[in-house]
Amino acid sequence: MLATDRIVLGDCAEVLKQVADGSVSLIHTSPPYNIERRYADGRDDRSIDDYTEFLDRVIGECARAMRPGASLFWQTGYTQFNGSAGIAPLDLLTAPIFAEHGFLLWDRIIWRYLAGIAFKSKFTNRHETIYWYVKPGQPCRPATFEVDRIRERVRELDPRNNFWGRNPGNVWEVDRVAFGSTEQTSHVAVYPEEITERIIRACSNPGDLVLDPFAGSGTTPKVARTLGRRWLGIEISPQYTQEANVRIGYSQPCEVDSLLSELIKELAFSGKPGRVQTVDVARIVANWAQGVDLAGMKREFELLETAGTQGEMTAEQKRAKVRAWVKCREMLESENPVAIADRLLCRAYKLRPNLGDALRVKTALEAIESAVALASCGLRERPALVRRIAANEPSAYRIEDDVIELVRIERRVKRSASRSPRRDRQVALL
Repeated sequence: MLATDRIVLGDCAEVLKQVADGSVSLIHTSPPYNIERRYADGRDDRSIDDYTEFLDRVIGECARAMRPGASLFWQTGYTQFNGSAGIAPLDLLTAPIFAEHGFLLWDRIIWRYLAGIAFKSKFTNRHETIYWYVKPGQPCRPATFEVDRIRERVRELDPRNNFWGRNPGNVWEVDRVAFGSTEQTSHVAVYPEEITERIIRACSNPGDLVLDPFAGSGTTPKVARTLGRRWLGIEISPQYTQEANVRIGYSQPCEVDSLLSELIKELAFSGKPGRVQTVDVARIVANWAQGVDLAGMKREFELLETAGTQGEMTAEQKRAKVRAWVKCREMLESENPVAIADRLLCRAYKLRPNLGDALRVKTALEAIESAVALASCGLRERPALVRRIAANEPSAYRIEDDVIELVRIERRVKRSASRSPRRDRQVALL
């Protein structure tokens, strides 16, 4: 059986046979659209019979590898066959295949983006479809869906609204990956991290195995890693596999380590590449932990949470709930440790800026508490913590004897040829 937490180079129709039965909890993938696009080493020009037969084999292997109750998010657009001027929606083309393998269609998500492919003879295409399938079976568990992890900021501070935010719905407005962005690789069809982050947060749990049989640029494996899931990608192109590994090398295996890494970059390296003694990095992180008034911040938020999550409310309690929302927003816009942690986490998690304000404060506090606990270890253990963080992110750090080197701040795999990269604005930490 395949080891996890890696991208396997090979044809997914064959490699999938090595994935253990019932081991996968979530799949998010986007298959090739068979439109003769240029992929590094992949084939994207099959006949319709060959193409559907190939997808049938892949979907069948996915069904075998998934546990009962597991979810599969199938992200697709359109294709054309035999020079036809018409289009064939891939979600409808593959729907009978999923039905034959026993999948239940759970939901249909529309990914709407701003820029799209322009046509002279029809409207510009500005959406893709994501079919959410669930594998039934015995013993069947309900599909995982933890909406409280992904609630969005409410539009109006109406006391009738959920304190943590609103359900994002099944129409997602997320712009495509821009040329020259930090998510870009040489792959021609990179989908945004925000899309897969919403899926993984809501539809899997830490420790679950997340699979992408068409790993491409590595979006699903990277995001799964940053959220503490086990992950497995399969990719037929050596070039894309190499680039995806570099991209994954800019990530940490959980949100707490992501926060610590960003703190190290800002506090120890001032947001610039350089070399610092490991013991000095450890001392700086420990000093940060000692200076955080965690108890005071937690008490303040507990009062806000109490005001915001009551059941039946009087008129005064409704006003208190609105004030709690406003206070959470003010906390995120100030220079306190919660706001700083939130901004640093926004660098690693693209969905985070869209979450509800109270949810962002709560999760920032949770990350700070865990980071403070790790950074408050004994004097001898602190350098080991710093070395572990650096080793987790090999595309950004190098470890040389007693020195930690920050090689690169930006998480770029492919640099824009049209302009020089721009460093993210440094977060004020003082």
